[in-house]
Amino acid sequence: MEFRRLTDDDLPMLHRWLNEPGVVRWWEGDDVSWLGVVREYGSTNTDPVEHWIAVHDGEDIGWIQAYAAADFADEDETTQWFRLGVRRTAAGIDYLVGPTAGRHRGLGTLMIATFVERIVFGQHPEWTEVCASPMSSNVASWRALEKAGFTTRGTFFDEDGPARLMVRHR
Repeated sequence: MEFRRLTDDDLPMLHRWLNEPGVVRWWEGDDVSWLGVVREYGSTNTDPVEHWIAVHDGEDIGWIQAYAAADFADEDETTQWFRLGVRRTAAGIDYLVGPTAGRHRGLGTLMIATFVERIVFGQHPEWTEVCASPMSSNVASWRALEKAGFTTRGTFFDEDGPARLMVRHR
């Protein structure tokens, strides 16, 4: 598993992935239109978020992002993390396996585990733990996190329903 930085040339692929029925259902409320994807993930976005493409056996198989939780301390999700004991030195990740043929084969777990080791902890010594909070109903997502070494810290409710806070320590 390799990772390369997302570029604007990847946006058509990411747009396609985000609009695939098995993915879009978990992006409730997010603008996954072409303009929304360009605005959120394109090079003109100045948010302090790292966007990466996961490459397995020479094929682009997923997208994953990392960010310092403290940079988004005023957002509801991160506020809930801190309430549940996450340190301000934590990172957050979000991810997806794009091609439908890549799902349910362990690639999500491999992508998450490798990304955490190489990018989150490997390139950011200041990040002491890493968090993700998939919807509780997204069993495939939180099971992939468990298999990648994350444990459940708690559950909280956001605008889309109950979310499961998953944490992995350095």
